[in-house]
Amino acid sequence: MSQDRLYQQQLLELARLARSNTTQDQPTHKAEMLNPVCGDKVTVALVMDQQSVKSINIKVRGCAICEAAAGLMYHFCNHHDSTMLNQMSAIIPEWFTDDNNTELPDNALEPLIPIKLSYRNRIRCATLPFEAYTLARQSPLDLSNKP
Repeated sequence: MSQDRLYQQQLLELARLARSNTTQDQPTHKAEMLNPVCGDKVTVALVMDQQSVKSINIKVRGCAICEAAAGLMYHFCNHHDSTMLNQMSAIIPEWFTDDNNTELPDNALEPLIPIKLSYRNRIRCATLPFEAYTLARQSPLDLSNKP
């Protein structure tokens, strides 16, 4: 199997993961972001306890690249502590534009390498879920009127 085919398969698997995450009962933080160039829309809802993310729900209306990045983020939230996801979200924009290959834990973004190398016009599709996550962390919902 060619390297490009392997990456394409990984991207599609991550996109499926993003579509399979379930809705939360009561998020504490939420944000929505839109890429007006291509129409991708990402909504991130978080259940947070102090500064720690307990669960995440990601809804993507967009391309497979945006869905794959959301799936990668969902995977990291469910398999690592929120500190690692916070670090990744901060590093990702630099990783895509830095030719010196910014260090990332455990080759975390390996499936997104073809976008970095060959599809630079699609970088925003891959960063949008992480930008929405960062904004959601800063956007608590007013739960005072909830039963």
